[in-house]
Amino acid sequence: MINTVMPEMLWESTDADVELQRRFGFASVDAAAAWAEELLAEDYDLELTRLDRMVISAHNLMLWVTTAAADRLMIKVCRLTEAHDWLSARAALVQWLAEQELPVAAPLRTRSGDDQLLRDDSSIGVQPILPGELLDATDLDQVRAAGSTLATLHRQLAIWPDAVLLEDVQPVAGSSTLWAYPDGRAETVPSELRRRLEQRIVDLPELSRQPVHSDFRGANVLYGDGEITGVIDFEEARLDAAVVDLAHAVCLLGTWYRNWQPITDRAQRLFLDSYTERRPLTDPEQVWLAPLVGWGMLGQGWWEDAARWLR
Repeated sequence: MINTVMPEMLWESTDADVELQRRFGFASVDAAAAWAEELLAEDYDLELTRLDRMVISAHNLMLWVTTAAADRLMIKVCRLTEAHDWLSARAALVQWLAEQELPVAAPLRTRSGDDQLLRDDSSIGVQPILPGELLDATDLDQVRAAGSTLATLHRQLAIWPDAVLLEDVQPVAGSSTLWAYPDGRAETVPSELRRRLEQRIVDLPELSRQPVHSDFRGANVLYGDGEITGVIDFEEARLDAAVVDLAHAVCLLGTWYRNWQPITDRAQRLFLDSYTERRPLTDPEQVWLAPLVGWGMLGQGWWEDAARWLR
């Protein structure tokens, strides 16, 4: 029997044992572990020896495991079968980035050669656990490294030969409509800041689209031994303007799972400087950057930071 661990909720404050059964149909951790053992044996020809961690995040169940070969892996189970094609496209993207030697977790291929597996009404990916710890955005060396890494990522993503695969993919977790505020936030935005944003987004120049990560922030970036060791969770990757992705990162680089707050103004500037050293912004991107960051800060309720970007 595989060892038992306590299930956890990544974001939500609810009973993980209850959600394990309600969302994924597992009556117990032991049942989930037995299922994972069978999955790895039948579809990946791997022997599971230890279950290290089990985490639930919205529609995803993540299991950290160790195999008989001492490999540490994560099994990510998405209960939305309709997302399988979208996740398969994103898995192909990550596989290509790994071939370009970027620090990403290339999905393990199944016996039949698939990067993403459809099994038991779930879409499943298996990937290696990358070294490093979650990015600490209070450490300016880490912030600098993150900016450079995002620029390199954007440059590589722009030349992915199969970008058409992302043409019709949909958000799995959901994403914001440009210039809209999150539910319940619009009425709290100070009128002066709302006015400033509205003035900045009139007649903006057109931007070109390319594949982007869409969620580059502290919880999805790993750092160790003086460098970025991993960029993870491409579940929301899509075609968009690179500067939209950059602005999102400026706003949320310091966020993990709870108790969000913006990084300092100095860190924001350092992040941007390190990014533009490797990938200078085009003229249209420079026009878009400030209102995008200001809008992102308003969406989080961070009025002081928004005011700096929208002055």
